[in-house]
Amino acid sequence: MTNHQIDHLMSRIQSGDGTALEELYEGMSKPVFFYALRLCGNYDAAEDVMQDTFVTLMRKSSLYRAEDKGRAWIFTIARNLVVDLQRKQSRVDGFDVLAEMPGADDFTIRADTGIDALRMLDGLTPREKNIVLLRLLGDMTLTEVANELYIPKGTVFWTYNNAIRKMRKQYTGGEHLEE
Repeated sequence: MTNHQIDHLMSRIQSGDGTALEELYEGMSKPVFFYALRLCGNYDAAEDVMQDTFVTLMRKSSLYRAEDKGRAWIFTIARNLVVDLQRKQSRVDGFDVLAEMPGADDFTIRADTGIDALRMLDGLTPREKNIVLLRLLGDMTLTEVANELYIPKGTVFWTYNNAIRKMRKQYTGGEHLEE
């Protein structure tokens, strides 16, 4: 779903059109779910974050301003909900939920591609992971990622390309992969 489509649907939501939220959910729920899954590493928590993202989106729809940054706005809501989940959990359990919760990678990989692609993210730094996830699962351009994370575009481009090289190297077992 494009930013322009999201802007149009958000305008309809702000006007009280309930079907627009359904359309937005249909178009964005899967990318939001997989983004949340990778951030929190837990299938059930990711489902909760995904659902809460759209509840929050509806509640705060009046704050949305159409600037062709709809995807970034939605993923920011999801990321903030994961951070909130982490804070709540760390107060209760005394550990970092994002680092300690078991992942659902095996299920995700078998269900989608048969390739252990998400495990390749484990060799990346947190910044590299976030940029790759926003770019690939968030379907954002690198310029949008830079704007979203408040990082210079050149840094985002370099970090993304470096992360992809690391992932290719891991995938090929250190062998050079021709592009």
